[in-house]
Amino acid sequence: MKLIHFSGLEKNFDCSSFNNIILSWNLCGNDNYLQKFKKKEIFYVSHVWEKNKLNFKKSIIKFKKKILHDLGKKLNFVNKVNYSHEAWEIMLEPWITTYLETNYFKWLIIDQIKKENSNFKYLKINVKNKIPDFDTLQFTENCFKDDTCNHLAFQQIIEYQKNNKIAGISIKKKFSFKDKFFCRNINYNFFLSLYEKILDKLKINKALINLKIRKTNLINLSLRLKYLPYKGINIFDRRKLDTIFHKLNYLEIKRKKIIFKKNKSRNFLNYILERIKYDLPRCFVEDFNEIKKIHLNKLQNTNLVVSDTIHKYNTTFKSWLAFKRNNQHNFKIITSDHGGIYGNGCRTYDYDLNISDLNIKSGNTNKKKQITLPSLFLNKENLKLNLNKNILIICHNTSKYPRYFLTGPISEQIVYQFEQVKLFMKNLNKTFNNKIFIRPYTVTSGWNLTEKYKCLVKKNNIVLSDSIYQQLKNKSFIKIVTYPKTAYLESLITGPTFLLFNRKHYFDTKLNEKFMNILFKNKLAFENGKDLAIHIKNIESNINEWWYKKKIQDSINLFLSNTCKYNNEATKIWARALNKKLDKF
Repeated sequence: MKLIHFSGLEKNFDCSSFNNIILSWNLCGNDNYLQKFKKKEIFYVSHVWEKNKLNFKKSIIKFKKKILHDLGKKLNFVNKVNYSHEAWEIMLEPWITTYLETNYFKWLIIDQIKKENSNFKYLKINVKNKIPDFDTLQFTENCFKDDTCNHLAFQQIIEYQKNNKIAGISIKKKFSFKDKFFCRNINYNFFLSLYEKILDKLKINKALINLKIRKTNLINLSLRLKYLPYKGINIFDRRKLDTIFHKLNYLEIKRKKIIFKKNKSRNFLNYILERIKYDLPRCFVEDFNEIKKIHLNKLQNTNLVVSDTIHKYNTTFKSWLAFKRNNQHNFKIITSDHGGIYGNGCRTYDYDLNISDLNIKSGNTNKKKQITLPSLFLNKENLKLNLNKNILIICHNTSKYPRYFLTGPISEQIVYQFEQVKLFMKNLNKTFNNKIFIRPYTVTSGWNLTEKYKCLVKKNNIVLSDSIYQQLKNKSFIKIVTYPKTAYLESLITGPTFLLFNRKHYFDTKLNEKFMNILFKNKLAFENGKDLAIHIKNIESNINEWWYKKKIQDSINLFLSNTCKYNNEATKIWARALNKKLDKF
């Protein structure tokens, strides 16, 4: 009999007598419980993604269209409000899309396992103190990292499908579900906080501009738009939710009123329609009105919001934004990209576009309500080539369980990066050995790559300090980046920079891929670390000359102009364009 290791919780009982099938994300842990199994095979979850990615986006969009509108009506009923479809989309995204993506991927994995195995067993767990997540942030943290949460999701799907050939093995142990209050708030400057408190009391802040850019750029943009700089840091401080979170409200009787029509077939959509009432975060049901009280009568005179990230995960801000959109007819929302659009072109939702009166892209667009403006987060310093010839390698990481299904990479694909960095260093001139610095990805560490990189360079060459990282990024002889996102764009405008990543781990539009192919053709991007090392050895003596060749600069400019426009006077361009739009609102 075969035993499926869905989460790693299987290590809590003796599995040695089984033919063990181990899902590959269980390879990222520190413990070595898997090594003792003689009878085992690895099920690579990324293969399921690669096989299904072309239909994945279409399926999720179809499921969401069938659910979102009705779900808003049900939530209006249980919360005794009359919010519009758009207001509920502000509230529910990106939770609803992530919820569908992660559950559908698990559904596909189970389907694939069943195709390859006529019957199997799995660990059936009992969970104590399980209530729904508090909000989108807690859901994503648990969904991407927590073993109990993910194991339970697999178990619920299997039990729903009711296949007699699949048997659950129960053990006495009860597993705990982490009900942790996640808080990512920055320690705000005292004077900035005081300044905003004064504005709150005076009630003169007509615009809220919350962008993750340099303070000088934010102030400059606000003043050019003829508004006082204001981000709402006191009102939307996540710590204000702490008391509500710890009440642990859960009203099953209220959730049972959320009823959807479904047929008798046991397909994925019907599974979601049955489960979603119990999985909805508490901020949409039990705590909906408590959260609204935090921002009640706040920012009544504010009629404009400009946001790049806060509208996605800040629960109080989302509640306020939905309330304002629903009740103030002259209220305007402007959303924008933070990074570039490579790897983002195939997202399963147009959330920013749907909820806003204007959406700003840093790459080219031809959609209504969208305009292209240069990125505000890219800042080019006046730098000189570093004579010390440091090489900075900027690395990526991801959580144990998949996230960002259409922007990649997922799960064990991330290990490819480490192997290619290792191959690059092996084939580089030894004179560079002490000049190589590695910046691990510090946000998520599901695959423990920081520890692995410590085996490649000296301890002091692992860059964990943000300030040292910024210095190296601006002044290193060469930058090598393992993912085509923000760090790559920031490095590309400062000097010789190369991509080292696998295109098949990303899913993007044909147009975006076209510009990426140009980088590969001109040896600005590589999939193989050895090839990159050979190229650097060939141009090492005259790298500055090579970098400023016309065809190289043309390739870089073509990529940037289509995926993330850059301009030294971006703030002025933004202010000029937005002032024109605001005059028409």
